[in-house]
Amino acid sequence: MQHSLQVQQRLQSSAQASSRRGAPVRVRAQAVPRRTPDATSTSSSQARKNARNTVANFQNAEATTLTLPSQVQLSEPSSAAKTKATTLSWAGAGIFFFWQLGALKFLAERYDLTRVPMAGASGGALAAVLACCGIPADVVLQRAYDLSVQHGIWERPLGLVGVWGSLIEQWLDDLLPDDAAERCRGKITIIVTTLPNMGQVGISDFADKKDLINCAMASAHIPMLLDLKFARLCRGKYCVDGSFPDFFYNDNSELLKAGGSAVIFDYFQDTNLVRKGRMDMLSLKQYEEVKHIMQVGYEYARTLHHEGHFDHFEVGEMVFDHLEEAAKPRAPEQAAA
Repeated sequence: MQHSLQVQQRLQSSAQASSRRGAPVRVRAQAVPRRTPDATSTSSSQARKNARNTVANFQNAEATTLTLPSQVQLSEPSSAAKTKATTLSWAGAGIFFFWQLGALKFLAERYDLTRVPMAGASGGALAAVLACCGIPADVVLQRAYDLSVQHGIWERPLGLVGVWGSLIEQWLDDLLPDDAAERCRGKITIIVTTLPNMGQVGISDFADKKDLINCAMASAHIPMLLDLKFARLCRGKYCVDGSFPDFFYNDNSELLKAGGSAVIFDYFQDTNLVRKGRMDMLSLKQYEEVKHIMQVGYEYARTLHHEGHFDHFEVGEMVFDHLEEAAKPRAPEQAAA
């Protein structure tokens, strides 16, 4: 009772002091209302969630996972501050990997892709590995066709379901050279999605060809579709498709964006590519359709080339060879001909 009287006297004296300053005071106990989440706070919360799940690139599975600061993801750099494009990134693609293969073919005719830093997720990881190892696009396509015919893919009631994974793994093993890991180490980043936290992790250090293929297969692992298993074990962790979060958030990861320094090959950006809904990426295509998809990708890369997107990449050795050949003095009999 005495304590309550003291509090009341303090409040009254405070009110009198404020009244002397010309500001009437009313003392009232008032409950603070709960804040109702609005669209802005919800999106900010989602952005913070994304920031926690996207991790910085590391060189091996034992390295510490570093969460990117949220401001890196939420703030878009000004056009003046944007870095020149020096990286090729290949987004998740499914069957539209062959669109990326067409783009790869155009670029390989003009640039030395074995010297260009690359990142890839899902089917894009396969593109990055093949490009870094210098495998010709036409050879890649032909081997895919041969395996499809050999395993009767177009005659199977379920098409690629349950067997797609083993076909891709055999296809990579057939195409890649024995020193593929040495060629790709430190040059490409393969993105996987780890379980159960759904964190996207970039791997750039490969022990050998088998390890490289396993990382690529983990990146391309669409749950259940490839081998009727939900996840693939990679370096002691269960992983799923490296573009899995990107598909649901409808945006490419920071690992693919490479701090704004990447040209990203994402088939969603090509208005000339006809698709039948978002899940069309998982549907089996006839061989003629595949070749058409590849040609569309080739033309897309040609457009980007003419717009100057690749001006800072290494010029291909093929171009230098042509220049040197043209500069050689012609023999008299050749000149007469």
